[in-house]
Amino acid sequence: MDNNNIVKGIKAGDKNAFDILYQQYNLELFRTAFLILGNSQDAQDVLQETFICAYINIKSLRDEEKLKAWLFTIMKNFAYKKIKKRDREVPDENILLKVDSYSMKNEEIDYSCDVKIEDALMKINPKQREVLVLYYYSGFSIKEIAKITGNFQGTVKSRLHLAKKQLKKIIENDFNLFESEGINEG
Repeated sequence: MDNNNIVKGIKAGDKNAFDILYQQYNLELFRTAFLILGNSQDAQDVLQETFICAYINIKSLRDEEKLKAWLFTIMKNFAYKKIKKRDREVPDENILLKVDSYSMKNEEIDYSCDVKIEDALMKINPKQREVLVLYYYSGFSIKEIAKITGNFQGTVKSRLHLAKKQLKKIIENDFNLFESEGINEG
């Protein structure tokens, strides 16, 4: 079923059409939310909020062909709300003690040569990470990303360039750290 028929079906109250929408986009939306948030529980919450919002507001979608971009815009907005909420929360003292304990133990742990892209992505500026994820993981064009993020195409290109540059630097630094620690990359 194409986006046009899915949207028309949902607007007409067809629950099967909404199930198809969910099946078609849930994995891609979850993956993108996870890469933005770095936490699967938060990504799952954002995914649920996205589909609830989409169901409630589907009648406001004027161009059915832009369904995917519309869903990603909703998801992005909920993801950034989640980040802002997380930043405002006061950490539990027990968590801080665990982090300190982990940090001390971490010094004793040998570094692994298996550099995970997701870990490197979490070190990138969130706005740059968003553009990188939408472009490479979700397959959106520069023009589509500009619409989703509400930025100019030039801004999207600049953020994409900076994100790639930053990601490369992070990965190179991680490998240099491994080499300086005398760890073989095999």
